[in-house]
Amino acid sequence: MIESITPGIKLSEMFYNDAVKEKLEKNYPVLDYAAALIGRGSEVLGFDDKISTDHHWGPRFYLFLKDNDFQEYNIEIKEFLSHNLPNLFLGYSTNWSEPDPNDSMNQFLIEKENPPINHRIEIYTVKSYLREKLYISTLELSELDWFSIPEQILLEFTSGKIFYDSYGKLTHAREILSYYPHSIWLFKILAQLERISQEMPFVGRTGGIGDDLGSMIEAARLVRFAIELAFILEKKYIPYQKWFGKGFYDLPIAKTLKPILTSILQENEWKSREELLCKAYLELIHKINSLRIIPIVDVKPKSFYDRPQMIVPFESIIRELEKRLNGKFKDLKYPIGTINQFIDNCNILTDAKYSKNIKLFY
Repeated sequence: MIESITPGIKLSEMFYNDAVKEKLEKNYPVLDYAAALIGRGSEVLGFDDKISTDHHWGPRFYLFLKDNDFQEYNIEIKEFLSHNLPNLFLGYSTNWSEPDPNDSMNQFLIEKENPPINHRIEIYTVKSYLREKLYISTLELSELDWFSIPEQILLEFTSGKIFYDSYGKLTHAREILSYYPHSIWLFKILAQLERISQEMPFVGRTGGIGDDLGSMIEAARLVRFAIELAFILEKKYIPYQKWFGKGFYDLPIAKTLKPILTSILQENEWKSREELLCKAYLELIHKINSLRIIPIVDVKPKSFYDRPQMIVPFESIIRELEKRLNGKFKDLKYPIGTINQFIDNCNILTDAKYSKNIKLFY
């Protein structure tokens, strides 16, 4: 059992309320701003534990200013806080190392008795944060923009907590980016069903020729695809691999789907894996039916053509979804979905600037 800690988001909120808020109100009484802990970090997703505290964890938050106030007060506020913050808060240092270029630019808590404190109250405008972290210059995103922003980065921006927002711009931006527009959501569902359909027979095909390792690998892939579809159906951004399973557990559909998927990965016989996968697909179809986005479908497991492999046919669902899509979606040669649905490289899925290159696929 990993030792429990004060959740980082709670620590940072107390840090703002008890050590910073009054100082800002007293010295900048008419300043409009937002204070929030968002962005990178396990504590932003609520997944931090004792191990998380070894880097990039501690009393910190972002301060968002209006554009004109940023020009006037950015440097001044940073300097003011560096000389007026306590050097410790609830036993944690408020002084941080400089970003380490040899360690993914991580920063670490370093105790320091006297000011100036190298604090982590990082000051941005909402516009400059979106440009640097999400690599977008407007909230009026095109379909291609939505396709190319990794879900981990969208998740980081819309997770965490706003501690205070007196002018509403950060709140507004998070609301707009809270999830994909309806048409892109439907496209993602279609793309994920297509992806599962393409590989659905392979568990039985590999197992039937004695390739049990191949069958297990394929079953694991399909379990992953099913979990991705669960995130999509629940309208939740998909975290990158470290938090993929933990994030799944929080989805309402996981209550019924998790035991089935766990059994698939533990099953030693390919026919049983195939049977359990079909059971999982039916749970996902039940969820689709409950969403009322297409007419109710009633499908059952069947043989793959005249072969011994068992599948659950998704064709009728896919056809109904296709009827509801137009424009850019109709022009694509393949319904590949958004970036997370065909790329799983961690470097790309955590780099909003580099991920823009995937627009060539569309």
